[in-house]
Amino acid sequence: MKKRYVILLGLLSGLASIFLFTSLDFYFFLDGPARLWFTPINIFVMPIIVALVIVNIVSHKFSFSEKIYSNLISGITAYIGSLILISIIENLVLYLRP
Repeated sequence: MKKRYVILLGLLSGLASIFLFTSLDFYFFLDGPARLWFTPINIFVMPIIVALVIVNIVSHKFSFSEKIYSNLISGITAYIGSLILISIIENLVLYLRP
């Protein structure tokens, strides 16, 4: 039963951090200076850090091994999700470019 919660928590925290940082990047893309959009730190590093922070705040009742698994799942989800989202955005930009 707890295994499902560990997996679900890892996936949700990874996805939440992806959407948080891509929305911030779109905000900078629309309104901010050009040097702030889609930097490698914003795309790949910060979602992983935020996902790990979310998991560690929420999973205080899990055992040590369950925390390790949820951290791994959330970090991998954040990284792979960022890669997929950025490749979709790049393909859209290339498709819409005249």
